[in-house]
Amino acid sequence: MSDGKFCPQCGTQVNQDALFCPKCGYQFAPTDGQETPTATPTREAHREQAAAQPSPTPTPQGPAPQRNHWLTIILGVIAVAVVVVVASNVVINHKEQAHQAALQASESRVQSSKKAKESREESREAGLAKDAKGVVNDMIQNDDNLDAKCTDVTIESHDGGNQYSGYASVEDDYDDSTTIDITVTDVTYEDNVSVEIPGDQEDKLSETFYSNDD
Repeated sequence: MSDGKFCPQCGTQVNQDALFCPKCGYQFAPTDGQETPTATPTREAHREQAAAQPSPTPTPQGPAPQRNHWLTIILGVIAVAVVVVVASNVVINHKEQAHQAALQASESRVQSSKKAKESREESREAGLAKDAKGVVNDMIQNDDNLDAKCTDVTIESHDGGNQYSGYASVEDDYDDSTTIDITVTDVTYEDNVSVEIPGDQEDKLSETFYSNDD
């Protein structure tokens, strides 16, 4: 077939007057005097053409669903862990706040009880001082026979039990005055008080004021 022609598509040599390539089915342009062919390419040409076309690349069937499954599990575990941590922090903060509130309430009760106790003690001391004033005045005028009177008694400290320490203010009508240390005892069972004036304080009174006998 030296006088043949070559298929421009697959390179196969065919007869000069061939209208189709017997290998790939390529349709040659008609030459002068040839009619446009209406015939279809041969079965072999179809097979060759199909073989020449690239086959579709198969989609790899890997373990993608399994990977997605594990990813979902991991994300779920992380979400649960985050929720647990947040919830734990909330619980811890709530407990800490409750603890602080309990401490504040306890401190408030202690302070309130302390103030109430101090108020009762102050009230008690004021009552003792008032009663002690009359006792000191009677001791100065009757026991010591001095021309003076007790004007005030101040309780300074609680010595324990029912004893208190303080001082008494004493003066006369001649503008003489002094203070003496005293010990006041709350005689509960007698509903009264007793007052002790130390010996040196008795001397102090005698040196300061005139006797009623003078």
